[in-house]
Amino acid sequence: MERKTRRFVLIGGALVTATIVGVAGVLVWGGGAAGSTEQPVEPVVDSPSSVAQSFVNKLFSADATAAAALTDAPEPAAKAFAATRSGMGTSAYQARLLVVPTLAEGATTTEIPASVTWTMPNSAALKYDVKIGLQLSGTTWKVHWTPALVHPQLTEGGSLVYRKALADGALLGRDGKPLVQGSLPEGLYTTITGAAGDLKGTDGWEVGLSNGTAFVALDGKKPEMGEKLTVTIDPARQAAAQAAVDALPQGAAIVAVDPATTEVLAVAQNKALAGTNPFVGRYAPGSTMKIVTAAAAMEAGLVQSGTAVPCPARATIGTRTVNNAGFGHESLPFHTAFALSCNTTFGELGLKLPATALPDMAKRFGLGADWDMAGASTNTGKVPPATGDQQVENSFGQGNVQASPFGMALVAATVASGRTPTPTLLRGRVGTPGDVGAAPPRAALPALRQMMTEVVTSGTAKQLAGFRGLAGKTGTAEAGGGTAHGWFVGYQGNVAFAVFVENAGSSQSALNATAAFLKG
Repeated sequence: MERKTRRFVLIGGALVTATIVGVAGVLVWGGGAAGSTEQPVEPVVDSPSSVAQSFVNKLFSADATAAAALTDAPEPAAKAFAATRSGMGTSAYQARLLVVPTLAEGATTTEIPASVTWTMPNSAALKYDVKIGLQLSGTTWKVHWTPALVHPQLTEGGSLVYRKALADGALLGRDGKPLVQGSLPEGLYTTITGAAGDLKGTDGWEVGLSNGTAFVALDGKKPEMGEKLTVTIDPARQAAAQAAVDALPQGAAIVAVDPATTEVLAVAQNKALAGTNPFVGRYAPGSTMKIVTAAAAMEAGLVQSGTAVPCPARATIGTRTVNNAGFGHESLPFHTAFALSCNTTFGELGLKLPATALPDMAKRFGLGADWDMAGASTNTGKVPPATGDQQVENSFGQGNVQASPFGMALVAATVASGRTPTPTLLRGRVGTPGDVGAAPPRAALPALRQMMTEVVTSGTAKQLAGFRGLAGKTGTAEAGGGTAHGWFVGYQGNVAFAVFVENAGSSQSALNATAAFLKG
């Protein structure tokens, strides 16, 4: 006797009616004649809808093999499910069967549509429909494996992926690569990053189909781009400067700038130079100050490059007794007196200059001026007005004149370029000048360049004569307590620099560090 029942199935929140036809109390056998010995036909264990529901419940769970086991190709299915689970990260998956079609008697295949929703980490939702194909395998319904079970457009080997679309904003080095901690002295890195601020924009996101290197976006939001800001430090120059100062037992610093742009190329100091930094630490500049004094004397008409000048080994100038470093000449050209660093020559010239001559000229070279420079606080030095004995001492870098390594690097850059410096550490954020002098003395610059070249070729820095195109000025500055600081200030090609060594006793350590820096 045939029995019909109506079953009400709740699938994904929808009430679906299915009709089941059977024979009450009768075991169904396969077809055949009476008295046949054929085995009875075993009933189908599950319905297509129950298998489909179990499949979507287990899909993208922690154990992807549970859903894959319900398919007719468990191995590739498990691999694909695991790839999408990984690609979607913490996104939440939900699927709802839309309708269960009536299964015709004897049917061995069917298809059930389902609605899929992925809720992504940013709370956005990706929605789409899939079709779950099923086929009867013996007495069990199996989900037919195809990548379209994951997404209708997915192909073999692909996966669904959610990822952030990163905002492109960064603090970059001169080489275009992101600036990382450790590439600069710690204090400088901290001030630069503080001045730069938060350059990063707002990240976006995207979800799509990934297969190898190909990615097809399905939805997303573009990032709001941030700012790219370049630090002018040259990695190679910085490394060379750092190695040069680290090789010295005394406190030491090197600052290098590009003469054409006055972009800062390197700022290095060793651990022995404590309590300050090369941008602000001020010391007596010694004979490097003679660059400024020579320019002031030539502009005042007191002397020209070839003028014969006295250079006694010892002289009383005003009430001060001035000595040279163990040498003297009755007369020699001014450019030679500069190359040999004759204190007595410059003391005599300094006494004849007006009180404001040295401070005014110094500012024209960037010394004693200041800048509001993004990325670092600066103090180039101090050259106060003076007369008499104070002016004598100031003229060869003693007395009450002071300079930072940064300030003396600007002096060298001004000689090389012939332009008023505009120091920059963050490209695009040029330093704002404060109390900067007029343009450098154009008439005196050729003579200064020639004299600074002579310092290297035959003067006090002749140990550096092998460095082609190098020009500069040595300096030894009494620092009290019987000690003296050593300096070398110069330029070569597109690099102008100042080397300072604390309590070195002479300029020799500064010359050695210069050689190491230039070789590096």
